[in-house]
Amino acid sequence: MSTKGDFLYNGIPIFNVGFMDFTTFTSCMESKSRIFTKCIQNDELRSYYKKSRNKKIGICYEGIIVDLRKIKECE
Repeated sequence: MSTKGDFLYNGIPIFNVGFMDFTTFTSCMESKSRIFTKCIQNDELRSYYKKSRNKKIGICYEGIIVDLRKIKECE
């Protein structure tokens, strides 16, 4: 899969997101809960997250970059 996103940081695609996506991802990281693709509002991020198998992405909100590789998937 090609790397997409608004920009790359250390080879990881980073997506610029709004406040709602930022709080969704950070609250899921804190509570170690699962992220549902239907809850992601950024269309490009949603389609990438849905199709990606390794989830090596990051989000950026007002200059704050969060590495999402630390999220554990609930199976």
